[in-house]
Amino acid sequence: MEELMGTIKLFTGNFPPRGFMYCNGALLSIANYSALFSILGTTYGGDGQNTFALPNLTGRYPLGAGSSNTGKTYGLGEMAGNTQTTLLNSNLPSFASQVKVANSNANSITPSASSSLAITGTPNGRDFNAIPSYVDGDPDTLINAKSVSFTGQSLPINNMPPYLGLNYIICVEGIYPSRP
Repeated sequence: MEELMGTIKLFTGNFPPRGFMYCNGALLSIANYSALFSILGTTYGGDGQNTFALPNLTGRYPLGAGSSNTGKTYGLGEMAGNTQTTLLNSNLPSFASQVKVANSNANSITPSASSSLAITGTPNGRDFNAIPSYVDGDPDTLINAKSVSFTGQSLPINNMPPYLGLNYIICVEGIYPSRP
């Protein structure tokens, strides 16, 4: 076989070709694959005495090992990430302002860029007929904090980008790569 041992490829078939295995984290015998073990070691698992593991790319995507331009370093064989994430209050932007409306009778029906919501209306016997309106002035009346809620249900969101299922395969029989 003319492929370098340890090379990983995407493969569209539903079987690994001769000399390849799926990158599914399978444990292999060191005695049966000693050359491949000398390349992979226990980077991806195994006990290092009798077994070693192939990389597991099932449901994952590969990421180049080393330092990124953001300063984060990714180690060879490092696995991280989640398919679902729950956003917490600590993940959301802070909101320290209190919500206010204007309490004024100088209302208009059409808001402008400087408008605030206004509480206006007309008394009608024992009732008060509220009229949704706006006022061009600073808000001056604090709304009860229970009227405005920023809490959710803490349900996880899907964190997976669009994807297409393909097989990653690794060459287990081939040319042993020479070191520079």
